[in-house]
Amino acid sequence: MADPVEDVAGRLYSLPLEDFTRERDAAARELRKAKERDAAAVVAKLPKPTQAAWAANALAREHRDLVDDLLAAADELRAAQEAAVAGKGADALREAAAAERAAVDALMAEAKQLKPGGRKPSAATLEKLRTTLEAVATNDTVRAALDSGRVVEDAEGGGAWGLLAGADAPASPPRKPAKRRPKPAPKADKAERQAAEQRLREEQERRGRLETELREARAERRSRERELERAEKAVDRAAGRLEAALAAAEEAREQADEAKAELEAAREAASEARDTVARLEEQLD
Repeated sequence: MADPVEDVAGRLYSLPLEDFTRERDAAARELRKAKERDAAAVVAKLPKPTQAAWAANALAREHRDLVDDLLAAADELRAAQEAAVAGKGADALREAAAAERAAVDALMAEAKQLKPGGRKPSAATLEKLRTTLEAVATNDTVRAALDSGRVVEDAEGGGAWGLLAGADAPASPPRKPAKRRPKPAPKADKAERQAAEQRLREEQERRGRLETELREARAERRSRERELERAEKAVDRAAGRLEAALAAAEEAREQADEAKAELEAAREAASEARDTVARLEEQLD
């Protein structure tokens, strides 16, 4: 059996950005009419993507080959970073970083032709998009969101979360360096390894901060969801009262029409009686 939320989300996140809110609200109303209240509640909460996030999703749909290249390059870069930390040299890391940059550049070239919100992307939007694409190499959540075409927020600083619409974002635990002791290396390689280790520590610190922000954002989202749920219940109650009032008003109109018809009939009967009385009086005269 098809999942109505997935069907609706798949359609919404492929629409022009300016149509998202109207179509989302219409879809939620249709689900409510179909008695799919749980699905309607989820659809009503689907977040509208930012312009950069919409562009990322458009790239995932329209340039799937380039997105696949980026995902593969990001995996290679991660592996090369871990290898460098383990003392296996920096050549592979430099090559992987260059391949990842080339994959991002290829997507950015295509992104300039997109029109989020009906207009060509601004320089600020393109910069946010580049940051989101670069975050694929360091953040599993952003990677999954781009892969599914469900990015809704901009990544920040190399790996902020980008929720998959309609689902909780999975945690992105920091990758721990290998525990084995590296073999002695020449001074140049040692310096490169130390630099890589420092970069990895900084990345882990950034991830820790971002995970804290993510937890706070989730808590805020849950609070907003509870508020929305209360508001939806209030709307449902008001709709019920309105329907009852409309039904009562319709019944009152019907009763009024019946009373009006009875009044007209009584007036006609009275008029006929007066005519009859008048004729009898004339006959008596």
